[in-house]
Amino acid sequence: MLPWWFWTLLWTVLVLATLLCAVLAGIRLFRQGMKVLDSLSQASAQLGEEFAKPGTVVEYTAVPRRYPHGTAATHGDPHKIRKLLRKGKNERIEARRVRRVARRTEHGRAQNMRDLGLF
Repeated sequence: MLPWWFWTLLWTVLVLATLLCAVLAGIRLFRQGMKVLDSLSQASAQLGEEFAKPGTVVEYTAVPRRYPHGTAATHGDPHKIRKLLRKGKNERIEARRVRRVARRTEHGRAQNMRDLGLF
């Protein structure tokens, strides 16, 4: 059997070794965290510079109104509502066709014959 002072010494060394490992791991983690924060601040500075540059103003077209809308659609005449739905759907289809033709013209691509209404 080993004397009591040996067990005391052994456990003291084990606890100190564990604390030393925990402190070293904490220091390593702190340094890595500081590196991450430094790179994050550099990235945000670069983004801030990019956003500070004057850009082009984008003008958006008006969103076509969806027919019918609200309580009028729920309590209205079903035939009238169906007619309004078809009207809205046709308006959206035409708006998409116009945008598609303009986009293809802008990019210099060939047009679809149906889009141009030739057939």
